[in-house]
Amino acid sequence: MDQLILSLSKESDDEKRRERLAGILDKELADASNNAIVEGDSDEADSGSEIPRFAELFQLSLDSIGERVQTAAREKALEQQQTLDSGDDASDVKSTSEGEDVVKRQKSQEELQLWALIDMMIQSKTRVKLHMGSLGSKGEFR
Repeated sequence: MDQLILSLSKESDDEKRRERLAGILDKELADASNNAIVEGDSDEADSGSEIPRFAELFQLSLDSIGERVQTAAREKALEQQQTLDSGDDASDVKSTSEGEDVVKRQKSQEELQLWALIDMMIQSKTRVKLHMGSLGSKGEFR
């Protein structure tokens, strides 16, 4: 599960990542519903009251990886800030019309990956709610 999430989070194209994630979740959630029906638990499959095991594992893994990437992104940002404070990287300094110097900071790979993980969290929660029939019910998330 971790490898799957890491692979998805490194996809820089938002649409491609969302498509892959939607395909994986749709397949796994449909399989979970079909298994519940085959195992004779059609009431549970119909009611959508219990989150499928795949969705729980996906969320746990996503949370764990998100924490690790967030820590790495913080460390990288701190390094960049220390480099800027020491004046070693003056190449990205731009002057504004008011004469102030502004430094344009590049987003690190860790920061971009963290944003991808946040997007994946939103997309996966929405997809699970949609699958369970609770998205948009009475105009609200439950």
